[in-house]
Amino acid sequence: MPELGDNGDNATAARFTRRALLGAAALTVMGWVVVLLVWHDGVFAFTFDDAFYYFGIARNIAAGHGSTFDRLNDTNGYHPLWMALSVVPFAFGLDDMGAARALLVFQLVVGWGGALVISATLVSRFVAGWSRATRTPLPTAARRGASLTLAAVFLLLIANPFIMKAFVNGLESGIAVALYALLLLVAVRSPADPDRAQGWIDRSSRWHLGVSGLLALLFLARTDAVILLGCLGLWCLAEGVTLVRARAAGAARVSGPHVARALVELFTLPAVVLVGYLLANNAAFGTPVQISGLVKRAPLDAAALAILSVLVLAAGALGRHTFRRAHGRKASRSARFPLAGAFVVQSGWYAAFCVLVVGYYNVAQTQQWLWYYCPILLYLVVLMTLAVADIIGVALAGAPAGRAAGRTLAPVLAIFGLPLLLGFGYELSLFTDPTLLSIQVANRDAGAWLRANTPEDAVFASWDAGVVGYFSHRQVINIDGVVNSKAYYEAMRHGTVPVFLRCEHLGFVVNHGTDVGGNDPDIVKLITDVYGADAARDAQVIERLPFTYSGTSNTGGFEPSGPHELVVHVYQMPGGATGPRPGDDCTVTR
Repeated sequence: MPELGDNGDNATAARFTRRALLGAAALTVMGWVVVLLVWHDGVFAFTFDDAFYYFGIARNIAAGHGSTFDRLNDTNGYHPLWMALSVVPFAFGLDDMGAARALLVFQLVVGWGGALVISATLVSRFVAGWSRATRTPLPTAARRGASLTLAAVFLLLIANPFIMKAFVNGLESGIAVALYALLLLVAVRSPADPDRAQGWIDRSSRWHLGVSGLLALLFLARTDAVILLGCLGLWCLAEGVTLVRARAAGAARVSGPHVARALVELFTLPAVVLVGYLLANNAAFGTPVQISGLVKRAPLDAAALAILSVLVLAAGALGRHTFRRAHGRKASRSARFPLAGAFVVQSGWYAAFCVLVVGYYNVAQTQQWLWYYCPILLYLVVLMTLAVADIIGVALAGAPAGRAAGRTLAPVLAIFGLPLLLGFGYELSLFTDPTLLSIQVANRDAGAWLRANTPEDAVFASWDAGVVGYFSHRQVINIDGVVNSKAYYEAMRHGTVPVFLRCEHLGFVVNHGTDVGGNDPDIVKLITDVYGADAARDAQVIERLPFTYSGTSNTGGFEPSGPHELVVHVYQMPGGATGPRPGDDCTVTR
């Protein structure tokens, strides 16, 4: 069988690899789109409760009510790019399940689908004609077999519901993932393309300005990308210093002014967007940063600072090591994992960012949710795929002469494919488990009941307000503060939440939780705190929606081990109990 040795044959093999990976990406996206479109309650399998904060605020913006979830309090508890996109279906007349489904389809096709296409393109560039992975020419059949094996592993990895839901969930990660992937694609040099510039500084102004725009969009997509800007800025500064030193030694032609111009071109636009965002927030909402971040901010005691310092040092050490490898004589060379090693060396700035993301959310924030780790999971998907390509190359290079490629590749496919297939099956069973969907379905039903049976101007309170607030079309105050106002945050800090809620004329409370003798202890305590023990005694439960749930929840007071019987309770305050008391300062709520 003829061997591939010239550039034409390598290009043919590279195209086949890319098509195989793109085919896996297309199959994944089309499969999940079909699931979303044909499954009536599938919207709840894809989303988290927080996604409906976006949908509710977007609907209010489209209707002219401003940036508010409850139509009482202005909020900035979201990331701006996804909020702007979320307004579109409501502006065109969609609502409720139709608008939510449309936004999820957009995330599947444009967000996750775009990220998969970009990731497949990036991996195929690294793999090229398999010569770098195998270090020896291979027959056409072997290269095609290697590409199909890699595509099969890639398919099983990206199709996993856990991986998919990290990006397609109705939240900001659904668009941020495509931007993160695009940044990696334009910044990382394929080891099969040695003539392409591998740095950031010695590029054209057009390239710098294009990347600058991408960085600005990334910040708007997820404001924690400011950490990425810091990591990348330090990397580019170090690269500029290295080039200036090389020029002084006669080994480069890049001057100091050229370096300064490149840094300005790369980072001026994102810096302007960052400052403009902070100023606009402060003017409109009374705080330069998102209220959701303030609410979830953890106290930094000595232990937390120590852990955070260790992670910062680890990120710095990782960035320094990869930078020295990327700009030294042994740049991107790895004996065992040449493709994965080359990728990590060139993307050390991104790897350092991933370490800092872990530190930020696990040390500096009180809550950790799957979508926070979107950039890390994307990086691991690309890295694992390249590592599998390296292993496929080693297996083919070490195979005895004359052995069929299928016999060589079958163990590799089994080693990676079987665990991934089992993982897919397990995660799919969780994804479709009705006792995990039940909490959102029950809140949807409660919202529909509220819409049909309560006054339009009724004021509700709820901890988990996303789904119930969205489907009720009522004024539902989020009392954990994530999508509330700066004034509410200050009330939480100073212990004056009861005053705040009285000033809002709180008349109803709705939330899911445990049922004790027909009552929800958490809601009873809230009513007691706001209006007193007599009001809590006389408050009426006007609706109960029982359901079985086996997941986790911020409220309810139960351990997430097996199914639990929960109830959505709707309480109505007793007549005459609502409203502020003499001495309540209601000016602080505005």
